[in-house]
Formats: sequence, C-alpha cells, structure tokens
Amino acid sequence: MSHGKNGGKGRNPGKLGSKPRAGKKPKNSLDFDFSQVPKRNAVRRDETVPAARPNQRLGEFVIDRLSHDGRGVTQWQGKTLFVADALAGERITARFISEHGRYAEAVVDEVIEPAVQRQLPPCPHYRLCGGCQLQHIPEALQIQLKQDALLEQMQRWGGLTPRHILPAIQSPGTGYRSRARLGVWYENDGTVTLGFRQRQSKQLTQIDACLVLAPALNRLLAPLRAWLGELESAGAVTHIELIEAGAGTGVIVRHIKRLTTADKQGLRQLADEQQCQAWLQGDKGAALSTIEGEASDPRLDYSLPDFAVELGFHPQDFIQVNPTVNRQMVNQALNLLNLGGTERVLDLFCGIGNFTLPLAQRSAAVFGVEAVEAMVVRGRENAARNGLQNVTFMAADLSKLSVNQLHQRCGRIDAILLDPPRDGAREIVSSIGQLAAKRIVYVSCNPATLARDAKLLAASGYQLDSLGVLDMFPHTAHVESMALFVRP
Repeated sequence: MSHGKNGGKGRNPGKLGSKPRAGKKPKNSLDFDFSQVPKRNAVRRDETVPAARPNQRLGEFVIDRLSHDGRGVTQWQGKTLFVADALAGERITARFISEHGRYAEAVVDEVIEPAVQRQLPPCPHYRLCGGCQLQHIPEALQIQLKQDALLEQMQRWGGLTPRHILPAIQSPGTGYRSRARLGVWYENDGTVTLGFRQRQSKQLTQIDACLVLAPALNRLLAPLRAWLGELESAGAVTHIELIEAGAGTGVIVRHIKRLTTADKQGLRQLADEQQCQAWLQGDKGAALSTIEGEASDPRLDYSLPDFAVELGFHPQDFIQVNPTVNRQMVNQALNLLNLGGTERVLDLFCGIGNFTLPLAQRSAAVFGVEAVEAMVVRGRENAARNGLQNVTFMAADLSKLSVNQLHQRCGRIDAILLDPPRDGAREIVSSIGQLAAKRIVYVSCNPATLARDAKLLAASGYQLDSLGVLDMFPHTAHVESMALFVRP
C-alpha cells in the first residue's frame, strides 16, 4: 500500500515524501473524482468578469457540504468551488487558488460563523505546510468522512454495497510517521530552510518539529539543520530522507555537488552523536554510498510481532510508514482470508513480503508476485531470514502477466491478496476469476480504482462481503481501505 509501492505498494501523500514505489504518485487528496461534478453546473465564466488572481479575496460564502477530499463545497460564478479548511454550514471568506474548466479552488481566508465541529489545528505549521489537510476536523469526524467517502464511491462507481462495514483501523494521530523526505533551500543571507512544501507552492516551510513525525526523527531535525548551515559546499544538499527502523534511525542525504572532507566529517559526527546511520546519494535514483564514499547495500528492519516476523529492507525500499496501522492491517487481512493451513495463496504486488510471510505461517504455500526485481530479492532474503520454506517470490509485471501464466506457475489457488498501486489492478482483476479462488482481499490506496475493480470482480461472480477504512495517514485526506470479496 503508501503510496506508491515499488511495483505496487505505498501510501505516501506529498508533504512527507517517503519514496514512492513505481507506478504510484503521492497525492494529498481523498481521491475526489472531478467527473462527479455534474456537467449541468459547468457554466462558462462570464468573460466580462475579470479572471481572479491567485490569493485574491473572493468574498463571502456559505459552505454547502464537504467533498470527498475534505474540502468545503459551494458555488462561485456558476462553478463548483472547493474551499480548503472549510466545514459544512460555515460562513467564510475565501482566497482564490486556481480555476479549471468545471470547478475552481480556494482556501479559507476568515471563518465568520464556524461549525460546531471546528477545532484549533494542533500543529503551528498547519496553515502553511502542505502535508496535512484535516487538522481543523476532530479525528473521529475525519474517520467518518473517510468511511463515507469510501462507501459512496463504491456505490457510485462500483454499484456495490458491502454486507459488513469493518471497524476503521487507526493509530494515534501524532508521532505515527516513520519515514519522511524533507527539502532543503538556501537563502542569499546564508540561512537554510529544512522542511516540507507549502500548500499549492514549491516553496518550503521551515519545520522545527512535525506533529505526525516519529519522535526519533523529529530529534534529528535541529542537528541536521545546523550541519546544513555549516556546509563548505554551499547549496550541495537538496533533500534529506529520514527513516525510523527497528534497530534505530537512518538518514539519506541527497546532494548535487561534491561534499568536502569537512562536510563529510560533520555528517559523520552528527551520525555518531545521534546514533543513526547515514548514507549519501549523489543523483536522483542513484545507489547509496557510505559517508566515506564506498558503495553500500545496507539493510534496516521492522517487525510484525504477532507473527514473530522480522523484515529487512533497503533504505530506499517502500515500507508502510505507519507501523501501528500496518500491524493491524496485516492481522485483519489474514483474519478475513480465514485460512485453515491447507490453502495455496497468491499475494499480488507483494513487495518485500509484508503480507507474504505472515500468510506463509497460515497456509500450505504462498506465491508472491512483484514487479520490481530488487523487492523480490528482499522478499527471498526475508523468507530465508524467518525460516519460511513454503514461499515463492516471482518478479513479473502484473499488467502484462496473464492468468494462464499465473496458473502455470502456481497451480491451484484457494485465496488471493492484492495490494496494487493507485492505478489499481484492472488488467489482472478483469480475468482473475478464472483462478476460482474462494476469497479475495483487496488492499487499496484509491477508493475510485477499488470501486472500478470491485465492479469487475462482481462481474466475475464475487460478492463484496466486507469493506473498511485503514487510516494510514491521520490528519490527511488520504484514504486507504480493505475489502473482502467472496465467491458463493
């Protein structure tokens, strides 16, 4: 799952920028499909009215309702207007952001009559930072909003209603994020900004402490900013990625200029003092090296205690960034599959084995399929590390692999788990019914593509038994979910 996953997984919305897997782009939205805006509302703006300018005050509005991405919805010049930071029923003034063919976007300027649900955002960076969109909404209401959006899209685009609604899987709303990528900006006066992108902007907001970032990673921000301010290679570092793992923390420093010996010594001292590992990345997508410049193929790890499983990963691999939700998610998936120990299970878009290895403990054989060869290598490493011999990892592009090829490689399949990227799994889902698996668990990071694929599964004879939200990213509008499909 987030975002994207290399070859299929990942839920990583924008602000914190953990490395997405191939085929998935981070997105700070609740997957609102603008095709839902009725065409009859798409009135052309009166050309005699001057076009609004960015940040222009548009005037006063009453918010009718909330959209799927948690923004207020009202009308402006015959178009649907989406207003960030607004709640249903509020009277507000808004500032213009952008205008499109059938809708426009704005942000709250002043709340004249607040909704009773409105709360003070707990993070001081909230109005500038682009990472969180829902901190003005209580967490219980955030969950309800996401659940409603999920069910509505499933009904609208899939034509399906689940028999059972699963309880939302949640974590604390603070300190949950175990991975983040921060940008670096250098001012002419020598000061350095280390932070996240602002809303609707490429500019950075200086972050001294992030509400949702793990405490161990927050503690690295001040030392890293101090090191950046003392660089001899001015402007060399463009991004810094932080990773919390089972055995400590890791730091990836991306640089576009050669670091001097003194710069490297300073980073080494920081890593020793903060008891973290640090690596250098010279170019985007390049392999990591040690601070001293030697080639490096390091491993970090995390655990799934309920299954006594330890998973190793390369610092640039996708992993779920909310460990609490990830553990509950894996448990729920296995419970829904209801395995008895004799089944043969197919795990599609399997990554490094986050679901695959626990599945192996509850079944006779598991076949993990992943598009990225490096992730397959890690999956095999993890199977060996945990002494699991009933697991087979295969590298294959599931958008091109046929069901017949799957059947030839795997034989009989009794249950399927799939965790695709944002684009979903239309190609494989359209024919997956031929495998005749009795139960399918679909883990999704996009309600729209889940609904589309659910309709295909229904056409193949499956029923939508259960559906629920996985709140992988509290305070953001991002929606993760899990669905169970059964064959009567």
